[in-house]
Amino acid sequence: MRRNRSIVISYMNLRTLIGILGMLLPIMCYIWCCIYNNNTVLESISMHYYSNFRDIFVGILITSSVFLITYKGYNILDNIITVVIGISGIGIALFPCDTEIMIENVNFLMLNNTQTSIIHYLSAGLFFALLAFNSFYLFTKSKEKINRKSRKYYRNIIYRICGVSILIGLIGVMLTLFLGSRDFRNETHLILILETVMLIAFGISWLVKGGAIIKDKKLTTAST
Repeated sequence: MRRNRSIVISYMNLRTLIGILGMLLPIMCYIWCCIYNNNTVLESISMHYYSNFRDIFVGILITSSVFLITYKGYNILDNIITVVIGISGIGIALFPCDTEIMIENVNFLMLNNTQTSIIHYLSAGLFFALLAFNSFYLFTKSKEKINRKSRKYYRNIIYRICGVSILIGLIGVMLTLFLGSRDFRNETHLILILETVMLIAFGISWLVKGGAIIKDKKLTTAST
């Protein structure tokens, strides 16, 4: 019994850690810009790959992705979704986006700039789309009927808000990339703002899932 409880606590802590890492990335990007880039923020979080923040950027993404891949959910669909999210996160880290100062063949497979950019954007789109699905649909599922006065009911509200926020942010990023010029993106930092919103929403949903926010009085695995 104690061993089962220890396993449950470990998974709760893993969920919390995933949420913290998700929220930590944009915060650290802003701090880096304030300290090392004369308070000038970059066009997007992915652009930090081309700065001396690259090792931290890649490190946080890879660590979060590995945690997501090793995370075990309640059913096969839950496991498949988190594994694909993790693989997509690794794709974001290893295949950088295009930039005006893009160096030839900087990715680990030595692909050309066009190929690595396509992989980056596809990975990012899949990453955030599945995060939205995970938060809005999978996290809200329950084997039991949900009482409106229960904490699960309020957690589901947060999950859905986070899921919708991620989806709206993803649509906003896609529209900005396709319709906005590079000058517009650099001046407004709209992609960076939307990415921050999505990652904060992702982090909050996993913090709730890990029991750091609105947790049940008694630790259980059925209602989280």
